[in-house]
Amino acid sequence: MNIVITDDEQLAREALSIMLLEICPDLHIYEARNGKELIQLAERIKPEAAFVDIRMPGKSGLEAIQEAAPLSPDTQWIIVTGFADFEYAKEALRLRAMEYLLKPVDIQDIRVLLAKIQQTAFLQISEKNKLFESDMLSLFHGLIRDWEEIEPAPKPYSGIRCQIIYMDSCYSETEKSAAIKLLISAIRSAMSRYSHKDLELATLILPSGDWAVVGKYQTSQGAEQLEQLFSAHAELVQQAEEPGQAFTLVQSGECDSYISLLAEVNMLHKLSYLRCSLGISHSWTQADLLAVESQPMISQLCHLLNKAVDEYHRAQYVGYMDTIEQFVKYYSEQCNSVSLETSLAFSRFLNCSIQAPVLIPTGEAEWLQSLKGLGVHLLDKKIRQVDTKPDLVGKTIAYIEKHYAGDLTLGRTAEEFSVTPNHLSSQFHKRTGTTFMQYVTKLRMLKAQELLSDPMVQVQQAAEQVGYFSTRHFTKLFKEFVGCYPSEYKKNYKKVESESSSKL
Repeated sequence: MNIVITDDEQLAREALSIMLLEICPDLHIYEARNGKELIQLAERIKPEAAFVDIRMPGKSGLEAIQEAAPLSPDTQWIIVTGFADFEYAKEALRLRAMEYLLKPVDIQDIRVLLAKIQQTAFLQISEKNKLFESDMLSLFHGLIRDWEEIEPAPKPYSGIRCQIIYMDSCYSETEKSAAIKLLISAIRSAMSRYSHKDLELATLILPSGDWAVVGKYQTSQGAEQLEQLFSAHAELVQQAEEPGQAFTLVQSGECDSYISLLAEVNMLHKLSYLRCSLGISHSWTQADLLAVESQPMISQLCHLLNKAVDEYHRAQYVGYMDTIEQFVKYYSEQCNSVSLETSLAFSRFLNCSIQAPVLIPTGEAEWLQSLKGLGVHLLDKKIRQVDTKPDLVGKTIAYIEKHYAGDLTLGRTAEEFSVTPNHLSSQFHKRTGTTFMQYVTKLRMLKAQELLSDPMVQVQQAAEQVGYFSTRHFTKLFKEFVGCYPSEYKKNYKKVESESSSKL
C-alpha cells in the first residue's frame, strides 16, 4: 500500500514514517515537502492515503488536497496539524478528509487509522471488481453489443488478459460440482492475496459453462500482480489433480480492448480441445494451441478424441464406437509420426475423462483395443440404465423465477442442483435456445419495466429490486434490451398514460 507524508518539516515526516512502518512494515512511504510535490506524487502513484500538514510554504495543505483529489480520486486524505482551528476542521470536512489529527500524533491513533485506511482501500478494490465482473458477464454473454461507446479509453501500460479453466473428469456430476467449487474457492482466495488498486479482477462463467478469470491492469505493477496470480492458479490446478479429475488453464495474451479480448477468448475456446495432446493439469497459451493446430494430423486426432469423450458422456454407444474406430484407424496409420509424449498425453486425457486404461509405452495395440472395449461397457450400462433423470432445466427456470432479484449466477444455480456449470449451461441452452444469463437478464428487464411503470418507483429502486447493485450497469442493460434509458421509459410511459386518461 502506498502512503504519502506531506510536511515541510523533515523531522515530522520522519517521525510519522517510523510510526507507520512500525505498525505495518510492508508499506511504501513517499515524502513530499510541500503542496506542489504532493500534487505531483498523487498524480503519479495514486496513493491509497496521504497525511497532509495544513500550514506549508506556497500552497497550503488544504489547497493541495483540492487540486490533487481529482487526480487521485480513491486517495484517502488525512489532515495533520498543530492547530486546533475550527475553520480548518470545517474545510477538511468539505474536502472529505477522512480524519483530522492534531500534533503530536499518538501511535495508537495511527494504528486505528491505518486499519481504517486498509479496510477502505479493500472495499474500494472490491467495488471496482464487482463492476468489472458485471461488465465481463455482459461482454461474454452478449448482453451488450456496442462496447465501443461504453468502454473507457485505454491508458498507457493498460491491458486485459483472461485465463479459462477447463475440467476433464470421469466423476459424477455431483462429485465434479464439489471439485470445481473447491478449486474456485481456492482461486478466489488467491485473488484476495494478489489484489491491487491498479488491477481489476473478475471470476465468471462463460456461456460454455467453463470458469474464467479476467484481469484488467492500469500500470506495470498491476500487470505484474496479474502475472503472479495466474502463476499461482497454475500451481493450484496441479495440486487439484486426481486420477479421475484434472483442470487445465488456457491463457490469453495481452488485449487492448473488450472487443479484442472477446475475439481472443472465442478463439481460445475453439482451440481448447487441443489440450489433450499438450497435457492436462497444465497452463497453455494461444501460441501453444496454435502450434498444435498447425499439425493437421495431431489436430485431427485431438478432434476425434474429444468427440469420442463427448459421445461417451452422453451414453451414445453408436457415436462413441464409430468415433473411436476412426481414431484407432487414423492413429495406427500415423503412429510413427506421433511422439511418445503426445501419445501419453492422449492416454492421460482419456484415463481422466472416461477411465480408459493407461497407455504403456510398449503396449499400444492393447491400449487401442481397450478403447473399443469401453464401448461394450457403455452399451451394457445404457441397457441397464433406467431414465430417472429429474427435469433439470424445468427446475432451473423455477429457481430463476424465485431468485431473480438476488445475486443469481450460473455457478450458484449449478451448486443448488449439484451439477457443474458446464452441464447446466449445455442442458439449458439445448432446451431454451438461449444462455442462462440471457434468460435471467431478459426476465429482469421485463420485471424492471413493470416496476418503472409505477411513478413512485425510482430507477435505483427498480435496479435493486431486480437484482442489480449498480444502477450504471442496470441502465446499460436496460438500454440494450428495451431501446431507451430507464428514465426515458418512465417519462414515455407517464406520457402515454396521461394521453389515455385524457381520451377517457
